[in-house]
Amino acid sequence: MAKRAGFTLIEIVIVFVLMGILVLIGMPRMMNTLEHNEVRGARTKVVALFNRARSHAIERNRHVTLWINPAMVVITESIPGGGVDTIMVQDFAPAGIGLTTTAASIQIDSRGIATSLGSLAATIVMSKGSHADTVLISGFGRVVNQ
Repeated sequence: MAKRAGFTLIEIVIVFVLMGILVLIGMPRMMNTLEHNEVRGARTKVVALFNRARSHAIERNRHVTLWINPAMVVITESIPGGGVDTIMVQDFAPAGIGLTTTAASIQIDSRGIATSLGSLAATIVMSKGSHADTVLISGFGRVVNQ
């Protein structure tokens, strides 16, 4: 009898079926982790946008507004003489991230204080699927970890 080299068709089919079963078992968990990471990344980005708006207001000695709607965050600057300049627009819609907030806009004065909030705090919730994360901005313009 001659010596065989290689695998039979049955052996290859069994390996592919087992690999497919393992992928199907791990896929929901992997998708869940991806959603969680996307929401966490959106939270980090919102905090960075707020910090950028705050530092811009202090550096330029001007009022800056952070506009928050369900799909994007826009940073605008008040120009002396009554104009408004858009500093940055961050769109969260392509990633499927939804934003909800207790304040549609946060105005930051030249000292870095969120004047539109008074003594209250603004809560921004980023969500996708079953995952959500929250950013709390105090009336003094500080991001409070939760």
